[in-house]
Amino acid sequence: MAKKNNEKRSRALRFQVTEAYKKARTNLVYSIIKKGCRKVIVTSPYKSEGKTTTAVNVAIALSQQVDVKVLIIDCDLRRPTVHTFFDIKNEKGLANYLSDECELNKVIAHTANPNLDIVSFGAIPPNPSELLSSESMKQMVEKLEKMYDYILFDTPPVNMVVDVIPLINLSDGIVLVTKHKDTTYPELNKAVDTLKRNNAKILGIIINQIPTLETAKGGYYLYRARRSGYYRSQVY
Repeated sequence: MAKKNNEKRSRALRFQVTEAYKKARTNLVYSIIKKGCRKVIVTSPYKSEGKTTTAVNVAIALSQQVDVKVLIIDCDLRRPTVHTFFDIKNEKGLANYLSDECELNKVIAHTANPNLDIVSFGAIPPNPSELLSSESMKQMVEKLEKMYDYILFDTPPVNMVVDVIPLINLSDGIVLVTKHKDTTYPELNKAVDTLKRNNAKILGIIINQIPTLETAKGGYYLYRARRSGYYRSQVY
């Protein structure tokens, strides 16, 4: 009986999490009203706030729409993990392409979902900020936006390094990921101020690990999206 109850709670949690990411998807879709490719940066104030998990799950939710092609680019060249969510080998990636070591088609990896591709990080470079702010990065995005309906950039935390700043002009907006009872108001305000000073359009804030009613029973948490406002977890 206890096993069945645990399985039932687990299914209920998975449903809640899936619905939360679908709500995030809907909010994202209606936050960017434009034709052509929609390009979104996903970042956080500091590490371990669920940024990459959120980027991956939102990408999956977006790719579940009919006739929608989605690409997620691992721009966290200091602590890259996107490829691990999909069990894809990191052989050639973003850094290799930006360093003129290979062609663009060599760094696009296909996932089990036919509508979702990724560009992993490749070799970890000594100069990530310079690569992300290069003309090659701009030209790459211009090529990719002709191939995809959505491009998500998973970037390092904005309060830790400046890597996200050069990508602002390449995107349509930014989603900030925070962690319930972990991210502080000063940390969040610092991130928002930095982004605003660089003319970023903040689309919303996603708060991770908000306790559900099941928390007291089994320690469950809900990933919940809120429009007002490093890393691995289960992918739903």
